[in-house]
Amino acid sequence: MADWDETTRRFEIFIDREVRESSPLYTALTQYVSDDLAARGYFLEVLGQAPHRQRIPNLLLASVHRVLFDHPNESLAEYYPSLGGSREPDENLPKVFAEFVAAHRAEIDPLLANGETQTNEVQRSAQLLPAFGWVQATTRRPLGLIEIGPSAGLLLHADRYDFRYEFADGTVLEGGEASADGVPALHCPIHGSCRPEQLAPFVTKPLRVSSRVGLDLNPLSPTDPEACAWLRALVWPEHAERRARLEAALAHAARRPVRLRKGDAVRILADAVDSVADNAIPCVFVSNSLPHWSPEGREELVRLVRELGARRDLVFIIKEAHRIGLGLFSGEPDPAAPEGKDVHEVLGAVVYLGGRERLFRLGAAGMHGAWLDWAPRPLG
Repeated sequence: MADWDETTRRFEIFIDREVRESSPLYTALTQYVSDDLAARGYFLEVLGQAPHRQRIPNLLLASVHRVLFDHPNESLAEYYPSLGGSREPDENLPKVFAEFVAAHRAEIDPLLANGETQTNEVQRSAQLLPAFGWVQATTRRPLGLIEIGPSAGLLLHADRYDFRYEFADGTVLEGGEASADGVPALHCPIHGSCRPEQLAPFVTKPLRVSSRVGLDLNPLSPTDPEACAWLRALVWPEHAERRARLEAALAHAARRPVRLRKGDAVRILADAVDSVADNAIPCVFVSNSLPHWSPEGREELVRLVRELGARRDLVFIIKEAHRIGLGLFSGEPDPAAPEGKDVHEVLGAVVYLGGRERLFRLGAAGMHGAWLDWAPRPLG
């Protein structure tokens, strides 16, 4: 039963760290499933049909959400704003949810067993663009962008979006190329002591990109209706603005496709790095993907990045919780974390120039691109 205790804990963590502040519906549903698992109830059977790594809250909720889109007249839809529902979570919600799952197991089970949590939140671009600009300023070379876990490749267009960085004093700094027609401006509050003139060099100058490629076990095409439907299902029901951004970015990506390669990143990353033009620097990046890797897989990725950096100039941008991101390279706690606690996400850079490894903490970042605390500094 130890595995089920771990699964139950995943649901508890999901409530505390992700949905409590922004999704009353998913908070209530996750609490219900967590309690049911602790009591060894019905959802032990539901999740038991999926591999251990698939037994995660976001995947279960997205699988139900996707199937609900095909059954919009079911009672459960009354609770989902994404389907026009306005009913608040109440005492009947657990029963309605469980009945819907039981009635549609034939559709839900395959999604739960085989699906991937590929949110590819467009708003993260507001956090990644300064990092890319910083790499360009640091290396003075064009960038060969290589994303690990790109889903539909939306973040590979980061420089093409239109950004509004808002500072504490109300100042707004515009950034990005603003060439992604149809995609609304992405607003990103700036936390901390960063001033506009400190961020401007990295977001207002054109980014020179020599190539763009994504590496994913299951890349999704923005022209595939079923892939797009799955991405919509991964957006939490109350998040209308996120859904609108996703729709616009998918339409843009369909008009300006980038290369997406299918495969295990650890096996095909070296080839992707080698394919970057000689006058450019490979800029490998990953955001909100490594939590789904095994500890052994993350260790293997670190070894590979170091091997590649020993033979070619390279920059690895990471936007993850420190312990599974920059901390994998530093081996130390986040030096900027308050009271020894991890900031939810840290934006970091691992730079290899002339074979030498240097680590930089570029700042802290809010979930789903909610905010950025830009404060680049070396580690060690």
